Amino acid sequence: MFKLSRSTVFLTTLFTSILLATIIVILLFATVSESLTSKAQYSKRAARSAPVALLTGPQSNQEDVYTQALNEAAADFPHALQIALNNTKIVNGCHPYLLKTNNSCVWGAYDSYGWAADGSHDQQLQDTVWVSSEAIASGAGIDVLLHELSHALVDQVLANCEALPTSNSYKQLLVDAVSDLGINEPATEVLADLLALYFGKYFFDWDISTMHTSYIDLEEIPYRMNALMGAAVHRCITLVF
Repeated sequence: MFKLSRSTVFLTTLFTSILLATIIVILLFATVSESLTSKAQYSKRAARSAPVALLTGPQSNQEDVYTQALNEAAADFPHALQIALNNTKIVNGCHPYLLKTNNSCVWGAYDSYGWAADGSHDQQLQDTVWVSSEAIASGAGIDVLLHELSHALVDQVLANCEALPTSNSYKQLLVDAVSDLGINEPATEVLADLLALYFGKYFFDWDISTMHTSYIDLEEIPYRMNALMGAAVHRCITLVF
């Protein structure tokens, strides 16, 4: 019968223990990594679908809780963008007309007309951007603000900026380019998302894959859209303001 020495038994036991410990660590790491990845992917999907949902709850009726904070955040936006949108009022709360018609609060809204709750025109509501308390509480408030300000930028600035040598406005050029992407969502909403990503990437140096978007789910901005938005921002904002 083969007999193991004490040293051999000790080394064999030590080796086996190390091997088992290594296997356990690898399995544990793989499990944790998979869990974190799954959680991150779920959170990202949930975040991207949230702003288009109609939200209800006690916070839906809160007004002006974060208006100062939103305006302070906007004050850190690029100077040219602030000047271009100096006639736009930023408000925290639920847009009265949308709240009345939907009986719930959307995360963000841009009102160029000035819709009162009863459907009449209210000049005080004209050119207003709304960000709900729910959007801010979720951590997506700045992204929602950028999306809605992008709507304002398109309507107030790019619609009146000619894309030479064509006779079209940059708004029309960008809306047409968005339509060519084949995304089954309203072109103006997709454009607002893309502009928000553009500003996030080039003005704030954010990782756009972490940004909150309403109508698209992109890791990178399509090349043609990136070039067109860059030209529009340079021609209509940087050179003018």
